[in-house]
Amino acid sequence: MVKRVLVCTNVYPPNFIGGAELIAHQYAKTLKGMGHEVIVFAGDIGAHGERHSMLVESYDGMIVFRVCLTNEDFAPDKVNFVHRKVEEHFDTVLELFHPDVVHFNNLIGLSAGLIHRAKIRGIETALTVHDHWGFCLKNTLLRKDGSICDNSNRCHECMRFIYNDSGAAMPVRMRKDFLSLQMDDIDIFISPSKYLARAYIKAGFPDEKFHVIEYGLDIKRFSGTRKVPGNGKVRFTFIGYLGEHKGVHVLINALRRIDKRRMTLNIAGDGALMDTYRQQVRSLGLEDTVKFWGKVADIERIYAQTDVLILPSIWPENQPLTIIEAMSSGIPVIASDIGGIPELVDDGIDGYLFSPGDDEALAGKMSDIIARPDILKKLGNNAYKKVRGYQLKEQALKVLQAYDERHIKAKGKQNTCALIVCSGNGGNPQFAGAMNDLSQAGVLRRYRFVAREWLSPERMRDAKVLWVLPREMDWDTVILGLSNMVPLLVPEDNEDLKNLCTVGNCGFYYSNVNEALAYIHYLIDHEEERTSLGKKGQDLYTGSLPSNGGIVS
Repeated sequence: MVKRVLVCTNVYPPNFIGGAELIAHQYAKTLKGMGHEVIVFAGDIGAHGERHSMLVESYDGMIVFRVCLTNEDFAPDKVNFVHRKVEEHFDTVLELFHPDVVHFNNLIGLSAGLIHRAKIRGIETALTVHDHWGFCLKNTLLRKDGSICDNSNRCHECMRFIYNDSGAAMPVRMRKDFLSLQMDDIDIFISPSKYLARAYIKAGFPDEKFHVIEYGLDIKRFSGTRKVPGNGKVRFTFIGYLGEHKGVHVLINALRRIDKRRMTLNIAGDGALMDTYRQQVRSLGLEDTVKFWGKVADIERIYAQTDVLILPSIWPENQPLTIIEAMSSGIPVIASDIGGIPELVDDGIDGYLFSPGDDEALAGKMSDIIARPDILKKLGNNAYKKVRGYQLKEQALKVLQAYDERHIKAKGKQNTCALIVCSGNGGNPQFAGAMNDLSQAGVLRRYRFVAREWLSPERMRDAKVLWVLPREMDWDTVILGLSNMVPLLVPEDNEDLKNLCTVGNCGFYYSNVNEALAYIHYLIDHEEERTSLGKKGQDLYTGSLPSNGGIVS
């Protein structure tokens, strides 16, 4: 059966960052080649138009709707996961194309709200997770001290506030709550590694919706790579983004412990730390040993001059595409023993593993190959055997099968978190601290605090409480809450709202954060009273609340 599939990703070739975007493109092309109708909706970091403007073009045989994004859209301290104008463009594309399935990839910078826009139209939704963005504001799980975070409820330890476009501060807790709310609308999750699936499930995502399907690749493209004869030295290569989480500094430091007369190192890629790594190489006197290639489009050219791929990541990778590419080229891999990497590399069989961040251990693995270069052929052959089944078409067929199975697998437990819609600036330290404290002791699973400005109007009907934060009064939001039978929780020092709750008997007023939280607990635990307050609020809205918010008798 032919399907109409809309592939959605925050970045897309030719302007892209890493393997996730290439995977999205190759998957779209493969489905189209199999006879399905496929288009792409993507962010564009290379466009020069007005922010959030959209254009349509053809790229590599694919129709691509591109929305212009800027660095501001990706800033980790900003609300980089909700952009209303992007959602409006997405609505337009949905109306034009009428897809059977929207297959999402990374959405940070674009808008996670796109998921709900598809769901309210009854469209099937799938999401391939490529990293930890769904529950980690850094994507990498790396704490400030370089350790790996194992508690997704402690985001405030890395960043207490995020800021919207107007500069208003919001507790970082709200980010996690909003994203998890959107993820409720995903029918199936696809994880390329068992590791990443387990990480999402540990963070509270439904295990019954997850499918583990490895990345697909054009194996023939890389298996035909012809090696350029070397000069008798072992050629080690790193390919990837030059950021701290990739561990290139560990690799450069390892060279201090190696006989450099018998090896060379290629560093291919670009990134924020390019100049830093160049300086590190100069300071160690390694200019004759290390070659910086920059960003290379013809990646086979690098593999043709590579004997061993090295991936020294200090963060838990998912399923690095470079490892599959190298193995498809018959190239063994030395990589960090972390995340999903051990699912690809068997130590001593098709490559070597070492402890993340341990430059001495890495140097030992590299020195072993330098001393025994004859082992490269055996390791390379085993590497190719490991991944030769990861053909694009076969993996795409598994994804299509997952679409068809979603009616069976997605019948999981319904999420019982209560949605607390917050109106106003949450930057007050007391309120932010209270929300973040509720992330502990299992309370996170009970409530979701989400800013009203992030939600489309129809989501108000799902709210249990409308919490108006101090010094704020948005009558449009109050009226929306009343019309949807949502009880109000308002600050005592706002006389108009206090009077509304008193006269209309449609909510409570509070004097401090502890009192507000006590009322939230009470309303969630007493469904009958909560419903009664909501009904009175709706009666007030339909019968006697004028547009200016005043009460009439």
